[in-house]
Amino acid sequence: MVRRFGLADYIDQLAQDLPLGIRQRLSLAVAIVHQPEMLILDEPTSGVDPLARDRFWEALIDLSRNEGVTIFVSTHFMNEAARCDRVSLMDSGRVLATDTPAGLIAARGAATLEDAFISYLEEAVSARSAEPGLVAYETANVRAAERSPSDRSAFSPRRLAACTIRETLELIRDPIRLGFALFGTTFLMLVLGFGISTDVNSLTFAVLDHDQSHQSRAYLEELRGSAYFVEKPRLADYSDLEKRLADGDIDAGIEIPPSFGRDIARGRPAWVAAWIDGARPFIAQTIRGYLEGMHQLYLADPTMRTTHPAQQPRADIEVRFKYNQDFESVYAMVPGTISILLALFPAILMALAIVREKELGSITNLYVTPITRLEFLLGKQLPYVGLAMINFALMFMMALLVFEVPLKGSFLTLLGAALIYVTATTAYGMLVSSFARTQIAALFGTAILTVLPATMFAGMSVPVSSLSGMARIMGGLFPMTYFLPVSVGAFTKGLGFADLATNIGALILFIPGLLALNLPLLRKQER
Repeated sequence: MVRRFGLADYIDQLAQDLPLGIRQRLSLAVAIVHQPEMLILDEPTSGVDPLARDRFWEALIDLSRNEGVTIFVSTHFMNEAARCDRVSLMDSGRVLATDTPAGLIAARGAATLEDAFISYLEEAVSARSAEPGLVAYETANVRAAERSPSDRSAFSPRRLAACTIRETLELIRDPIRLGFALFGTTFLMLVLGFGISTDVNSLTFAVLDHDQSHQSRAYLEELRGSAYFVEKPRLADYSDLEKRLADGDIDAGIEIPPSFGRDIARGRPAWVAAWIDGARPFIAQTIRGYLEGMHQLYLADPTMRTTHPAQQPRADIEVRFKYNQDFESVYAMVPGTISILLALFPAILMALAIVREKELGSITNLYVTPITRLEFLLGKQLPYVGLAMINFALMFMMALLVFEVPLKGSFLTLLGAALIYVTATTAYGMLVSSFARTQIAALFGTAILTVLPATMFAGMSVPVSSLSGMARIMGGLFPMTYFLPVSVGAFTKGLGFADLATNIGALILFIPGLLALNLPLLRKQER
């Protein structure tokens, strides 16, 4: 391509620094890299010097004759039109005549194509002068075109629908982006739903029993009968305990002292040592809780009581879990996963859609057509809102059928909240796109600015009520903070609209707020 279009002398220069004629050749080279079957060129040589224009047309003729490329060219130079196979002469948006250049010249008995064009124009002007109605119609069109910008800028549902249909077609014609949008969420739903769990089961332990009494064996049976623990071979001594904890072979070691059984029988205080691997604090705290619970069960066993009754405490506390009595993390992880994926994917797709227009230059349509910024933004947003609702439907069915998490609350409340939520998250993606110039920057920027607040400040890992300062502000300004309680409440707690109205109302406020930020950030004209 470089040799073919004579670009070797300019290979190290930026495209914006090239002369106009060289830039036109570069644009043509870029256009034919993928060997298209058809090219549409609008005034390709306008403003180019005659020598550069001739070289450009030599390249076009070579493409047409030798590579079979069909080329449509609009031009006001008659010497260029004479090089084409067929020509359509136009005036005021109407085709006057269509034929080969030689045919048009012969039809008018003219010497050149330019003379033939002038003859057709004179005939068209005479015909318009003889039809007053046609003149009045064209005058009305001119006046309509000269209306004030305020008249053209009024909101038009037709222009909004046209922009929405165009974006939908763009999405359908891109199978990779469409597949990513439809199946990316379901894939991550499986990964996060099955891969992330706060349930701690099958904890390994080994015993160093110095007592070997009936009481010590009965004590250890409480551990062996638990679904949370798996026993490993006995410990030989303290060095074996140290080594196996360091190697990760066991999570905890239980040491029973020599006088354990005798002290229990005589009603004296007895001690049991539990050595826990503290390298993972969350699991270590869970093991500690399990061991303390098992110890209390042993002490409450009537067969273990002696003739020396223990002093009853003056007050006690009984803990009962509501909504998730089995304490299984899937009932929290699945609604939370739906919340974070409905924040991540719609925002990324929306940001990429806007920035893609900038990269391809098709955002020029906004600058040169009567479409308003509001119509452009809403027209771009609506297809992705619909796509996000399809994702919600897929993830909702997976929650019911794959993860077996039942919906205990109101489906209509959850559905309405999801629609409001994805409208807010797509608007959030628009906001990020205002500060990105490339799709790569938009992708990484949106991912970081979505995942970070979603996992740290929206209640996924830390309750929002426990946050303070800037973390609390960031959580309050992120939509997921208000949708997560709706999702968990509808699935796990059986809540309805009356219980969740406050969170839904907060979600609604995000839509006009983000739209008010996006409108001035979308520049109406290039600067």
